[in-house]
Amino acid sequence: MFGLAFPTFRDAHNVRRWTLALLAAGTLLAMALGHWMPAAQAPLAVALIMVIGLQHGALDHILHAHIHGDPEGPLRQSFVLPYVAGIGLCWAAFEWVPPLMLGVFLLVSAYHFGMSHLRIDAMRRNTAPSPLAGTVMGLVIIAPLVLRPDALAVLDTYGWDLSPGFSKRFLPLQLASGAGLFLAVFLHRQWGTGWLPLAGVVLAWAVDDLLLAFALYFALCHSREAFFEEFVERQSVARDFKALYVRSLPLTAVFTAMAGAVLWALSAGLIGERSALSFLLAGTLPHIAVLEGWVTARLR
Repeated sequence: MFGLAFPTFRDAHNVRRWTLALLAAGTLLAMALGHWMPAAQAPLAVALIMVIGLQHGALDHILHAHIHGDPEGPLRQSFVLPYVAGIGLCWAAFEWVPPLMLGVFLLVSAYHFGMSHLRIDAMRRNTAPSPLAGTVMGLVIIAPLVLRPDALAVLDTYGWDLSPGFSKRFLPLQLASGAGLFLAVFLHRQWGTGWLPLAGVVLAWAVDDLLLAFALYFALCHSREAFFEEFVERQSVARDFKALYVRSLPLTAVFTAMAGAVLWALSAGLIGERSALSFLLAGTLPHIAVLEGWVTARLR
């Protein structure tokens, strides 16, 4: 979300240019850390998620209010309690049917990621994005990251055994990268946005740490672009971005406390690593539902 407060980032073309520039710089930094300071990769990923990614979700109550005609967007129990309850329900579903919920999570996330970028492209080219195009875009971007050998081990804990064997452990990543490069050409010709799928391939191959690879995409690419249309339509919000960021901190504190409790339960042996990861995944589903307009909450 860097740059939303500055005039440079109120133009869709500049938003995409800076997204690609930040991703390139972040990838080079990650490669340097992987070579000289590998222990610093995870802290950098956590910092990106805490400073940018977490605020991306913590603005939901404000942007939901704007979408539904309440420019003040007060942080009220009528929004927060159902939102937090939704996280809990999604977490319970992950524990009940992990393979199914992982599939739902990946498909919904791909749609949300892809549409966040195509909305920028729609403003650049004055065209309307379609849900199918958004889903394809998102799948193309995240497939290389999801099919890395280290990510396949995570998928396996959810009952998704996609590894073709140790001797061919890079085959899923190679196939995803090949498909990504092929579709990047098509998407670039249709939308002028082929660099984003290429960025997903580069992150998957160049960044050693899986969490950092996801964090670079999530923080520097998706989170920055996801709300751009909202800020452009309400320039008064964009001019007061620092105040808007501060108003997101209460919900950030709620998320942080919940995550802290889950991590404590993990360290105490009360839950397993998959359950802890499922909580983080579950936390994104109400966010997507709110921002895509699939659900609404009473504001008053």
